[in-house]
Amino acid sequence: MSRNLKILNIIDIPWHSALAAYAFDQSAALAGRGHGVFFAAPENSAAAAFARTNGFPLTLIPSRNNYLLLGALLRLKKLVETESIDVVNTHTGKAQSMARLLSLISSRPFALIRTKADARRPRNGFALGKAALVIAGSGHIKKMCTIAGVNDDQIEVIYQGIIPPPDQPRATSHKPLTVGILGRLDPVKGHTCFIAAAALILKKAPDTEFLIAGREENVKYAALETLAKKLGIAGKVKYLGHVPDKFAFIRSCDIGAITSLSSEAVSRAALEWLASGKPLVASSVGGLPEFAAAEWLVPPQDPAMLAEKILALLESPEKRLAAGADGRAKILRDFSPAAFAERTETAFRKAVNSAQ
Repeated sequence: MSRNLKILNIIDIPWHSALAAYAFDQSAALAGRGHGVFFAAPENSAAAAFARTNGFPLTLIPSRNNYLLLGALLRLKKLVETESIDVVNTHTGKAQSMARLLSLISSRPFALIRTKADARRPRNGFALGKAALVIAGSGHIKKMCTIAGVNDDQIEVIYQGIIPPPDQPRATSHKPLTVGILGRLDPVKGHTCFIAAAALILKKAPDTEFLIAGREENVKYAALETLAKKLGIAGKVKYLGHVPDKFAFIRSCDIGAITSLSSEAVSRAALEWLASGKPLVASSVGGLPEFAAAEWLVPPQDPAMLAEKILALLESPEKRLAAGADGRAKILRDFSPAAFAERTETAFRKAVNSAQ
């Protein structure tokens, strides 16, 4: 029987992003299969909070904007040697460089894994080239890595798992029908395209309502509201702000939309819409074509095509039910937490064996 591994995660970003969410799910999956999980993260970061909440040993390191790393490297060196760490798993480029330096000063050899679940283009240099394995959260990320020069056989695509909520299809005959968008208010998320499409849709389906959920970040809702007023649809667009229960919001909608202009290397929102059995219309950027059905993909920043696809669903209860059922079936088949955990453990053991 294979022994359990000891795994150190280095994650130096402060916020809870798609990258962090993948790292947390990965750690929980490995811990659930009996492996020892350690964290190195900045104080007051989402990663530090996650480690403390879940009882994972935590070593504090500087934030990504602090380049005084010597003290942190010495603390991590001691941790690797005293705890007999088998794998150092990094989630950002800077963390990868830190791990590479750590490998040069540590008397304890370890496998170096780079887990990549963000849209930043990698560079195959001093650090990434020394990784025993690169775990990519989507095929889109794998493609970015191969373009950067990482060998294809060095990369493993492992899709994040998700637990679907109970199957509670909404009645198809109720009025008004609602179209929702879930995500932070940021230019890259394409909310202006969503509102422009809403204006086109309302010309043919005037009873439709449009719901926007998510925190204000680099876009204020007031700017979106001004656009809606300019287009004469202000009363049909409602902003709910941050919603603590994402699945409850999704359940309140008939159709989901992801209108991102770029990014979406790993789209948690796409998984949530599909897992909920809701039809999803999404822009064909990043990893979204790997999740959303081809029939319901649209070019980015194309409100006319977005409106056309949404109208096709609004006008047909049968299409809505079929698209929602197909999406949920895809999640149950390809994105189960059990499959994610098994593939993750296999990849980590592979990296350890190759590093020996």
